[in-house]
Amino acid sequence: MAAPDYVVEVDNLQKFFPVTRGFLRRVVGQVKAVDGVSFAVRRGETLALVGESGCGKTTTGRCVMRAIEPTSGRTVYRVSPDAQPVDINALGKEELRQFQRHAGMIFQDPYSSLNPRLTILEIVGEPFITRKVVRTRRELEERVAQLLHSVHLDPSYMRRYPHAFSGGQRQRIAIARALALRPAFIVADEPVSALDVSVQAQILRLLKELQDELQLTYLFVAHNLAVVEYISDRVAVMYVGKIVELGQTEEIFANPKHPYTEALLSAVPTISEKAAKKQRIVLEGDVADSMNVPAGCSFHPRCKYAEDICRSEPPPLVNVAANSAAPHFALCHFAASLSLAGVTISPVTA
Repeated sequence: MAAPDYVVEVDNLQKFFPVTRGFLRRVVGQVKAVDGVSFAVRRGETLALVGESGCGKTTTGRCVMRAIEPTSGRTVYRVSPDAQPVDINALGKEELRQFQRHAGMIFQDPYSSLNPRLTILEIVGEPFITRKVVRTRRELEERVAQLLHSVHLDPSYMRRYPHAFSGGQRQRIAIARALALRPAFIVADEPVSALDVSVQAQILRLLKELQDELQLTYLFVAHNLAVVEYISDRVAVMYVGKIVELGQTEEIFANPKHPYTEALLSAVPTISEKAAKKQRIVLEGDVADSMNVPAGCSFHPRCKYAEDICRSEPPPLVNVAANSAAPHFALCHFAASLSLAGVTISPVTA
């Protein structure tokens, strides 16, 4: 997908964690946290990574930022339409440090992501200091004041410490820090999951407002499907380290093509009369062990549609919307023939 309208292209990304035992810490296996993930994020869009806990969402996001080192694969950035593509996995330490100013990250827990010993001026202003962007204290304060204003916080708060703020205010501070160097791309790792519902809506509205204003591109990691439906343009559903479905948000919610996506959507609480009559799909068994992934399709032990081929052969990635301008991919032997139940949920009111 080497095209200028893609900010990030991930190709066959893998992250395996060694499992050791004994006094000599002998390697006895590998946890395949991310196993051959590929996707691209268009300029100005929000791609959501969804799935249950342990599926590899957060690890994928951190590998894309190279906050943790991937085992293999390519992560190519094109920070502007006329810029040359850069594979950050091939960069040295100093080159990577220089390049990372083009990408930012928002973490899940606003209570642990901010250093309690630093003032807001020091927290938000740290990128300016470490990159030597500002020369004087006054210039630093002016830059931080602009950032706090952009996230709807009073600039006079910059001399306070994190304990003086609520969860929602702390997340606004974290967003301001991520925006400090004007990145083109931001990984948001479940940025609202630790917040009250009413505060979630405010933060989501702020993220969309900033995206429109600054032309930001988001990789949004989440498990709340109501949040995903509100903020994302496209959705990638992950299961045991792999993307099992990828497509436009509206299409996936209305017309899922992978049984795992169908099960996730069936669990979404809703108040509509039509959806209330819909039977919830309860998946039997446990999530596949990422150290010992089942042969064939990794989802087949829990899939009610599984056939013999699912137990023996890995499924192909099928574009079930081949005649459409918007591709819809599913990792399933029967993606083209299955008719699965979608859902329409009440959107987040922001």
